[in-house]
Amino acid sequence: MTDKDKRRFFRLPVASRVFIEIESPPPGSIGPGKVARCDTLDVSHSGLRVRLAESVTVGAILQIGVELPGESEPFYLVGQVRWRMRDKEYPGSWIAGFEILNALGSDIEHWEAALMEMDERTPSP
Repeated sequence: MTDKDKRRFFRLPVASRVFIEIESPPPGSIGPGKVARCDTLDVSHSGLRVRLAESVTVGAILQIGVELPGESEPFYLVGQVRWRMRDKEYPGSWIAGFEILNALGSDIEHWEAALMEMDERTPSP
C-alpha cells in the first residue's frame, strides 16, 4: 500500500497564495511576526503542500492564511509542519507538507466545506 492509498482525503492540485507566520512576534508587541508568502501545490481537508523560499521547522505549529481561487475571503488556519525538503525543480526553494489542525478560532469548518464543494466541481479522470 502506497502513501497515496493511506490518505483519508482527496488532494486537489490547487494553486493559491498562502501566507505563513514562520516566526511569532516578540512578546508584548503588536502585529504579525515574520510572514512568508508562498504558493500551494495541492490542498486537502487535512493538509496542504506548499513551495516556499525558506525552510520551516518540522513539528512547528504555525498560523496560515490561504487564498483559494473563487473565495472572497482568505481562510485562517493553524498547521503543523509534518515534513520539508529542498525543491529540486527550483534551487533555493523548499517544499513542505502541513497538517491542518482543528484549532479554536480557525476557519477549518469553512475550509473543509469549500474543499468539498471544489471536489464536487472537479471532473473525474
